[in-house]
Amino acid sequence: MVTKEVPPEFTSDVKIDEGDVNVRKCASNENPFSCPERGKTFKKTFYLQTHMKTHTGEKHHRCDVCGKSFLWKGNLNFHMQVHAEERQFGCSFCGKRFKRQYDLKLHTVVHTGEKPFSCDVCGKRFNRKGIFHMHMKFHTGERPFSCDVCGRIFELKVGLKKHMTVHTEEKSFSCDVCGKTFKLMENLKKHMVVHTEEKPFSCDIHRSQ
Repeated sequence: MVTKEVPPEFTSDVKIDEGDVNVRKCASNENPFSCPERGKTFKKTFYLQTHMKTHTGEKHHRCDVCGKSFLWKGNLNFHMQVHAEERQFGCSFCGKRFKRQYDLKLHTVVHTGEKPFSCDVCGKRFNRKGIFHMHMKFHTGERPFSCDVCGRIFELKVGLKKHMTVHTEEKSFSCDVCGKTFKLMENLKKHMVVHTEEKPFSCDIHRSQ
């Protein structure tokens, strides 16, 4: 019997004890090992072990250029293309060039109007997988991002990031005209109409008179 060696990039410091009561063995032999955090099931302890990295936050693969870290070496290799100088992938519609073929593929749907990702619940279609997954959370009610300060949970990471400004006094966005500072960019944008006298909202009733 030939034993396949597991690549080092897929190993983890997380140890899975099959005798641990928290690592449940399911009744079916198809996926006998269950994640104690989410209940997701796996065929082998190795797959469960690698999955647990998503909960522990292990990111051993670091980019030497920008310092960003990744769970998997494959993700790091994919990221490194961002730092490449050559943009070898060109759009056949508009000529815009990209460093990664993946980015070109995402861009092309702007021209084709293709929406390959369809929601089984409401039928809505999406042109990007990431947006599709974000949409599905509205149906499942999944809220994986929680605030360490007050415990409030959010569907999206951007929602948690926005919420965290409630707990800090930092105001990173400042008005170039009067110097007033704000916690959120959207609040700064709302404030700017004071200086520009822009009136983006109009009444349809009075406008027609």
